[in-house]
Amino acid sequence: MTAAPTFQDITALLNAEGEMRLRVVPGAKVERLAIENATVKIWIRTAPEDGKANKAVIALLAKTLEIPSATVTIISGHTSRDKRVRITLCS
Repeated sequence: MTAAPTFQDITALLNAEGEMRLRVVPGAKVERLAIENATVKIWIRTAPEDGKANKAVIALLAKTLEIPSATVTIISGHTSRDKRVRITLCS
């Protein structure tokens, strides 16, 4: 397994609006992140029901980036494995 992506690795994928693509794998045995094809891939343990997986994605991404979870917003793909998120970073 490769090393987890760093803050710089992940934020380098943000476009001018602070958005990036995610690919989510729910129901994983181990929670982790990787970068594949300019997309952050997130494995989470949570099942995709009642928005629980989306909350887990936000929490894991925020924890990895060491930012408040309130600064991470899913803007599309709420019911899909492919999502777009916006991250608001303070300058």
